[in-house]
Amino acid sequence: MNIVPKPLSISVLEGETLFSNSTEIVSPIDVIVKELNFLDYERGDDNKAIFQLAPTEYDYEIVINGDIRVVARTNEGLFHGAMTLKQLIFDGYFEGVATIKNCHIKDRPRFEYRSFMLDIVRHFFDKNAILKLIDILSLVKINNLHLHISDNQGYRLESEVFPELNEKANTRRSTRGDGIPVGGYLSKADVKEIVDYAGERFVNVVPEIDLPGHTLFMLVARPETGCTGEQFDLAERYGIDNRILCAGNEENYEIIDKLLGEITEMFPSKYFHIGGDEVPKTQWQKCEKCRAVVEREGFDNYEQLQGYFTNRVINILKRYDKIPIVWNEALYSDMLDDSAVCQYWSDGRGARAVREALKNGRKMFVSKNFPCYLDYPHGINPLKRAYRFEPMSCFDGVGEENILGIESPLWTEWVADEDKLHHQAFPRAIAFAETGWTRKEDKCYKDFVERLYNVLGILEAYEVGYEHPTKANPNIFKAFGQAVKFLIDMLDLGDRKAVRNALDAQKGRKK
Repeated sequence: MNIVPKPLSISVLEGETLFSNSTEIVSPIDVIVKELNFLDYERGDDNKAIFQLAPTEYDYEIVINGDIRVVARTNEGLFHGAMTLKQLIFDGYFEGVATIKNCHIKDRPRFEYRSFMLDIVRHFFDKNAILKLIDILSLVKINNLHLHISDNQGYRLESEVFPELNEKANTRRSTRGDGIPVGGYLSKADVKEIVDYAGERFVNVVPEIDLPGHTLFMLVARPETGCTGEQFDLAERYGIDNRILCAGNEENYEIIDKLLGEITEMFPSKYFHIGGDEVPKTQWQKCEKCRAVVEREGFDNYEQLQGYFTNRVINILKRYDKIPIVWNEALYSDMLDDSAVCQYWSDGRGARAVREALKNGRKMFVSKNFPCYLDYPHGINPLKRAYRFEPMSCFDGVGEENILGIESPLWTEWVADEDKLHHQAFPRAIAFAETGWTRKEDKCYKDFVERLYNVLGILEAYEVGYEHPTKANPNIFKAFGQAVKFLIDMLDLGDRKAVRNALDAQKGRKK
C-alpha cells in the first residue's frame, strides 16, 4: 500500500471500501475534515470515517472494512492516521470516488523529533511559501519546522522592541555584487498565522537566533553590540564573518534578554534554537572587555568564553521556559549547560565531542551535512544516499537512547525562489521523514520509491514542485559537474577573509 512513511504493520483484509462524497467524516478536530476533503468527490456508498480517542498501544490504528475507523490516544495520533488515510484516498481515487483495500494498520514513530529546517535569511520566503511547506511536512508526519531567522545577511521578524532591526538590518544591497537587493520579514500577524496553521497540523515551529556568531545583523542595527563599535552593512557574501557580538559587553545580555522575550511570545514551541556554530574568536582576542571576562573567570581559552556566553543565553531561555538547542560547536568549551539539546551536523570523522556528550547523557538530534543538507546538489547528496542514511551509524552504539531524532536542513544561499526550494527539498525531505518514522529493519529503497510516487502526486495537486527520483540520483558525470559548481560557489574566491575566518572558527574544535 502506497503510504509514506511506511507504517509499522499493515494487515490486508478481504474486500474494498469506498471513500466518496457520501462518506460522513466524524472527528473531534475540524482540521481532519478539511484535510480529507482535498479532492472533488462524487456520490458513493453511505458509510462513515470515524476518528475516535481511545486507548491503544500505538500512535494510531486504522481499520478499513466498509466503514473507516481511526483510533488514537491523542489528537496528534488521530491526525497522523488522517494523513495515512489521505494518501490511501489519493492512491485509490478515480472519477470522484476512492477505492481502498480493506486493511488494519498499526503505526508508531521511531523517533520523537522529526524535523525540517528552512533558512529564510539568505533568501526570504514569505508566509504563503511556509504554509505550503507545512502542508507537505505534515502529510509525511514531520513534526518540527526549524526556521533560521537571523544571520549576517539580515533579520526576518517584525520587532517592536528593536524596530531598528527592521529599519536597518532587513535589506542587503546585493548578493556577491549582482546589484539586486534582498529583504523581507515576517510580521507578527504572519508568525501567528504560521504558528496556528502548523499547530493545527501538529507541527512545532522552532525559531533560531544564531548567537554569538552569525550576528552581523545586530551590529548593523546597533553598532555598540560589537567589539569595535563600528558601523557595518549587512553581508553581501555568504562566508563566515568574524564580526560578532561582544561577549564582554554586559549590556548585550540585556539586549538579548529583551529580544528573546519578544520572540518567545511569538513562538509557543518548547524548543528554541540559539545556534552557536562557526564563531571566529579573533575580535574577542583583541577586545579589552572580552579579555577582562577571560581573566576574571580564569578561562584558559576563548572557546570557554563562548561557553560562558552561551550559558548566559541559556539561563535567559530557562526563565522563558524554553529548552535550548545548539549546533554541536557549542560543545567544544566543555562547559555547556546540561539542559541544551545538541544538533549534530559536523564534528570531523571521529565525532569525539559528540560521542562524549551522548555518553554523558546529552540529548541530541542528527543532521549531518553529508547527506542531510538539502541545499547541497543531488550530485553530492543524492536521494538514494539520503534514504539509506542511518542516524545511529554515527555513534557505534554509544548513547543511542539520547538520540531524539533527525533533521534535514535547507540553507538558501543558492535557493532564491520557491520552485528551487521545492526541487531541493523534495523528495529528499520525504526520504528523511521515513527515516525518522519507520524502523530501520522495515526500510527498503526500492519499495520506498514505488510508494513515493503516490506522495509526489499529492505534491502536484498542491502545485508543489520536486526533483524526479531519477534526476535525484544523477549519474557520475552529472554528479561531478554539480559538485564542482557547488564547491566553487561555496569557496567564494572573491571573499578570502571568509576562508581565514573559517579556519579561525575551527581552532577550538581542533584543540
